[in-house]
Amino acid sequence: MDMLLQLWLPILLAAAAVWFWNFLSWSILSIHRNDFAALPNEDAVMSSLRGMNIPPGTYCFPRAASNAECKSPEFQAKWKAGPAGLLSIWPSDSKMGGKMLASFAVCLLVSLLVGYLGAAALDKGTGFAKAMQVLGTAGVLAYTMGGLCQAIWFNATRSAKIAMVLDGVVAGLATGAIFAALWPK
Repeated sequence: MDMLLQLWLPILLAAAAVWFWNFLSWSILSIHRNDFAALPNEDAVMSSLRGMNIPPGTYCFPRAASNAECKSPEFQAKWKAGPAGLLSIWPSDSKMGGKMLASFAVCLLVSLLVGYLGAAALDKGTGFAKAMQVLGTAGVLAYTMGGLCQAIWFNATRSAKIAMVLDGVVAGLATGAIFAALWPK
């Protein structure tokens, strides 16, 4: 626990660096500009959805309530007829501030866990290269792999997957470098 307390600065700096990188990659560098395609006939789709008053949330269609229903001929016919997919509805008054704060909280939690791993696996005085190897790997794993599985399952485009992996590698390596540079002597 004492070692983890000594890591408060790299925990905070790594979280801030990753949050800032995410801001840069999405807003300034536009690495993700091609992650989502436009709907054909977007105005008609939006008008149709607007008339349904669907509450904010994420919806799967068609959706089976159970594994048994998933195997039913009715569900199978819906699935084969298509379309099938996910639909995310955001509140019309959605504000960025709360989402930005929540994103920073996730970065902070990842940094805390990377620091915890480092405190458990590395001694005080561990050199930059070894700390970077262990904690950079942990950072890349944390910021890349879970999202990659989700991108595969939910049909993200190849460019979206590449951008997500690039983000994760940069974020993970930045996390490792900050911890390694500030590792307790």
